[in-house]
Amino acid sequence: MRTVVCTLFEGHYHFGVGALANSLFVSGYRGILWAGYRGDLPPWGNPAAAPKSGIHHVEIADGFSIAFVPLKTGVHFTYFKPYFLDQVLDELDLECDAAIYIDPDIVVKGPWHLLNRWPRDGVALVHDVHSLMPERHPMRLAWRDFLTARKISADFPRDRYYSGGFVGISRSQRNFLGVWREIVEIVQSEIGVDAIKHGDAGELFHSADQDALNIALMACDTPVNAAHSESMDFATGGYLLSHAIGTPKPWQGGFIRRALKGVPPGLAIKAFMRHTESPIDLLDSATRRKLRCSVTIASAIGRFYGRA
Repeated sequence: MRTVVCTLFEGHYHFGVGALANSLFVSGYRGILWAGYRGDLPPWGNPAAAPKSGIHHVEIADGFSIAFVPLKTGVHFTYFKPYFLDQVLDELDLECDAAIYIDPDIVVKGPWHLLNRWPRDGVALVHDVHSLMPERHPMRLAWRDFLTARKISADFPRDRYYSGGFVGISRSQRNFLGVWREIVEIVQSEIGVDAIKHGDAGELFHSADQDALNIALMACDTPVNAAHSESMDFATGGYLLSHAIGTPKPWQGGFIRRALKGVPPGLAIKAFMRHTESPIDLLDSATRRKLRCSVTIASAIGRFYGRA
């Protein structure tokens, strides 16, 4: 089985893409990382050699490369994931058996052979931070009523809520991408194309991108190959992925300031810092020293001071 990886980024998130690429290489992944982007290419991506239009391929090391794919969509990238997965499978890599989308604030911790097989016979997903969402949870009932009013069946029982940061699809499960796109378009028609969070937690589409993913799972009978939330370092004991959710992102620093507010550096920040240097050198030496030193100090503060 041959599985490829893709991601989406713009602006300063290129630091996350570089760390993701480094972690993939260390995990044993060889092949192409398909990176859809808007705006400028990252400084470490050899932008001077980029063609005036089209895909820019950058060789990284030992059979591993990044293909920067310019995108013109105006929607927030968090809604573009099913479309980009389709583009990878339909256009960019016709010989792959599966594609995994990974957010650019995630690094890979586990061996590639585990991820490579993960989406073979089911959609590869990871439980979100608060993952238990029973089949007849009141929000699911509201989602089902919403879809029924639009003549869309949502009869497939699901009892977990999944993160949208990691989604793997094999060619045998391609039908799910069509359902996911349909739900994304419905959600966008309700709240617009730029909103990620909408209203408070009781809104029908509060975490709009992830809600669309989870609603689509209710409307499709695709099997799910799921890992629990510690697999993204949302809890201790994980060894597959590490997801730096929230803000600021690890490359933005501010660790000491946050530690003094009772929030010391988490596992994902430390995982990011392990992947800033090789094979892609993302940071100048002074910035790297500063970030590492601030992580050390902030971690020490966290041993004695934290939120009640």
